[in-house]
Amino acid sequence: MQMLKVCLLLGFLVVFGVTAAWGTTLHVPTGYTTIQAAINAAVNLDTVLVDTGVYHGSVDLMGKDLVITSHYLFSADTTDILNTVLDGDSSGSVVVMTSGESEAALVLGFTIRNGSGHLYQPGYGDFYVGGGFYLINASPRIRSNVIQENYALDGGGGIFSDGGDPVIELNTIVNNATGSPGCGAGMLLKNSDEAVVDSNYIEFNFAGHGGGIALKHSHATITRNVISYNTAMGDGGGMRLYTESNPTIINNTISHNCAAAYSGGGMQVVDGSAPIFMNNIISYTACGGGFAVAGICAPVLSYNLFHENTGGDYLNVLPGTGDLTGNPAYVGGTPYDYHLTAPSAAISSGNPDPQYNDPDGTRNDCGAFYYPSGPATPVVLAAFTASSSLQGVTLTWTTASEIESYGWVVQRMDEAGSWAAVSPLIAAHGSSVEPHDYTYTDATAQAGCAYRYRLEQIDLDGSATYSPEVTATVPALALDFGLQPNYPNPFNPETAIVYTLPEATPVYLAVYDAAGRFVQELASGLRPAGTHQVTWNAGNLPSGTYLCRLQAGSLAFTRPLTLIK
Repeated sequence: MQMLKVCLLLGFLVVFGVTAAWGTTLHVPTGYTTIQAAINAAVNLDTVLVDTGVYHGSVDLMGKDLVITSHYLFSADTTDILNTVLDGDSSGSVVVMTSGESEAALVLGFTIRNGSGHLYQPGYGDFYVGGGFYLINASPRIRSNVIQENYALDGGGGIFSDGGDPVIELNTIVNNATGSPGCGAGMLLKNSDEAVVDSNYIEFNFAGHGGGIALKHSHATITRNVISYNTAMGDGGGMRLYTESNPTIINNTISHNCAAAYSGGGMQVVDGSAPIFMNNIISYTACGGGFAVAGICAPVLSYNLFHENTGGDYLNVLPGTGDLTGNPAYVGGTPYDYHLTAPSAAISSGNPDPQYNDPDGTRNDCGAFYYPSGPATPVVLAAFTASSSLQGVTLTWTTASEIESYGWVVQRMDEAGSWAAVSPLIAAHGSSVEPHDYTYTDATAQAGCAYRYRLEQIDLDGSATYSPEVTATVPALALDFGLQPNYPNPFNPETAIVYTLPEATPVYLAVYDAAGRFVQELASGLRPAGTHQVTWNAGNLPSGTYLCRLQAGSLAFTRPLTLIK
């Protein structure tokens, strides 16, 4: 089997900065023995953090907007994806969402395998769909997973969605299958208006129809995917659009696919569908032709590149404006690399409208990957500001453009004069010619102190550059002695306790039960002036009301803490 391609995560921590502030982290298996047990205990916006290992059976989010993640969220190490496995044991769908989960729900950083599908619309026949993911009226984000070796007899071997608008991005969807009548071995999306399929590898999937992707009455946006080596026993080897599907399909590489019995080895359009199909490459189709239309349809083709498609480039459809034939000159090799090389006919052959320009400012290239042919615009740090609050120092910076940018790490100089990270990886925007704003709060900064910060900017190839230094002086805050209300409250199992000191003071912070019995010491000793935060984990304690008591010099403060499990 071809080596799995694992996509890098872009854009996750912009969202996670909010999620982490609102929710609680539930740990599997240290806090809960199973993922489902953690989900059962969680509330909206909580995070279920799963250690490496193999976890058997199905998980159901039960209508909760949760983050279900491996340690890849924090490590950006793809081995965490490969070694954190959700295994369906061929006993149903691996991940189920059927109760209105929104875009705040996220499944990230897993290998998802051996699903066998969920009974679809009981009473209307025994149809089994959604081997890896079974989504009904749900719009979650499915990001940076390996979805492999799942099977669903009637459709959606890897992913099945009906009635929602999921965002499916940066996944490797490989070696999934349906039975002979089934559609969409990689994924089947039905009845969606705003679903997004972006920057995935969809490869080596096998279906009755629509080997890679199938859309039924779906108007999804499909961009920058590699859709390759997929096979349909019937039609639509790479993609199949049916039942009035009107998606927008831009900058994809659709190659080496096959429709064994009928037509559309690369793409088939039927049943009144009218896709926008622009800036794509269809190449090396093994059987069934490149782009095929059956019946009365209205596809709009423009600025696509076709090359060596067995059975012809166009079947029952005319070339669109700017369409051309020519060698895409891929890098090739094993596993096959679809990046472009300098002789490629795809370079600067996309839509000439500047809104579609490549990140280097040149005319758009066809396909999923652009070839850097103009001078790379550096990442420009336009501003670096700091403001203080009870939560620490908030740093804000802006980029004018980004080329192949993976992420940022905020560094602060320590007392020994060495640079040390104070943030996790903060995801960048890949390649972009638009300005982007970033923010991070350094909760460890102390009032009345001056700090030196810099940014480590990491490229997709792992190389790093550093920003100029910025000095942020946190003004001495006119604080009173105090113990702030904990948050969240009620909580399960963790809560944050914040106390303030106007001057350096000996403190003793501890938790007691409702009867006044000592439970746990949280802080002891001399602390500098400023705001201090302690996280208390009560995972091994029963539900109930506890008392947090701060002794600061001659003063004492008490707050109730409510633990609900």
